Amino acid sequence: MKRSLKTGIAILVFPLFGSALVFAQPPDEKDKASADLASPPTTTTAPATPPEKDIWTRDKLTGDWFGLRTDLAKIGINIDVRLTQFYQGVAYGGVNTNFAYGGTMDFIINIDTHKIGLWEGGLLNMHARKRFGGDVLSDAGGLTLLNGPLLFPEPGDYHGTEITGLTLYQSLFDGRVSAFVGKLDAFDLVSGLFPNTIDGGLTGFLNPNASVTALPWLRWINLSLWGAGIWTVHESGMPETGIMVLGQENTATTWSFRDSFDDGVGILAFHRFFYDIDHKPGYVFIGGGGSTKKYPSLAPNDWLDVPGTGPTDTKKKNPWAVAIYVSQVLWQDAVNDKRRVQSMIGGSVGDDNPSFSNWNIFGNIESLGPFASRAGDRVGIAYWYNGLGGDFKDLVSDQGIPLRDLWGVEVYYNFEITPWFHVTPDLQILQNEFDGDNTAIVVGVRAVMDL
Repeated sequence: MKRSLKTGIAILVFPLFGSALVFAQPPDEKDKASADLASPPTTTTAPATPPEKDIWTRDKLTGDWFGLRTDLAKIGINIDVRLTQFYQGVAYGGVNTNFAYGGTMDFIINIDTHKIGLWEGGLLNMHARKRFGGDVLSDAGGLTLLNGPLLFPEPGDYHGTEITGLTLYQSLFDGRVSAFVGKLDAFDLVSGLFPNTIDGGLTGFLNPNASVTALPWLRWINLSLWGAGIWTVHESGMPETGIMVLGQENTATTWSFRDSFDDGVGILAFHRFFYDIDHKPGYVFIGGGGSTKKYPSLAPNDWLDVPGTGPTDTKKKNPWAVAIYVSQVLWQDAVNDKRRVQSMIGGSVGDDNPSFSNWNIFGNIESLGPFASRAGDRVGIAYWYNGLGGDFKDLVSDQGIPLRDLWGVEVYYNFEITPWFHVTPDLQILQNEFDGDNTAIVVGVRAVMDL
């Protein structure tokens, strides 16, 4: 009975609360990144169709498609395809020891509205995700979030392809302001807010808890959601001050625009303070938000067991959360600016009810290009702690499943085999939410190919 109840909790938690904060960036930065990836190396007298790079040195496995990628980039169309495969398992502890193979295929299309002959400053971004294979998300624990990419399009052994993001970005006032509207991919949104540190689990940490304060926000921020926003752009290219209005329904597998705003909206605002320490950049990010939508209370006394219909909530409340992040470059290579050591620490505090997690902290340190001879590698270590709300603990404990706070440690090393192929061994040590389960040891490997 205990295992079936645990499985039920895991299944319910993800659809009700599931999300986590791979490619979206502010328009100027995104356009620049796409152009850099799509354009061939320049020469003094460039031929009409630049020659293909050697397969071991090119950025994409399939190269320039005999000049087609370059030709499309010239008219403002950039196409990226990325295959990510995982073999990951709970070797000890958790809910169940199990290993599984699975993966995602990401299709990203960026269209520069000026180059294509429409208007200046626009960028249309489309992100489609295909899931295949299985995962061990629930084997470690329903809230451990041990593999961010495999949360999409839906957690569990989901198979299919969905457009999780279709967003129009518009640069204003000579690039000092960026506005956007559309269907937002949550990982893309967070990657846009933190373009130098967070990439949705594709090159850095696999677990979202290692790089964002995810759990206190999951009550009202979904994997994919309709929304709009505007932010100012710092000279570094990062968002500085902004506000967003977000729908309250998960649209990862639907296009329900009207339903997203029927019961209210989520509002998120932030400001980032930039500074330098001995020519090493850093910033303090402060954000806060909440929802006008009322969610069912998690207090046990606010639920009634109605004969014939089961448990029914009698009260609804508005969720909210605030977060603070501090990011700092600790070391910078004087010759290769891509080689650096960086650190981020952060924390969130939210309501105790109706959210199921009301506080957490995390800290990480990463080295990009840890050795001069391995400038394309990346290595990192992180720790996090998530405090569950007292009402949520009591509510679930009344069903015979005592809960506890969660914590975790993750260590990874990303090896660059070629510029288009990276392999990452990953180790996570996780305490899940189920009191009585042993600490889980999760091992795995990620293989990423840019096609």
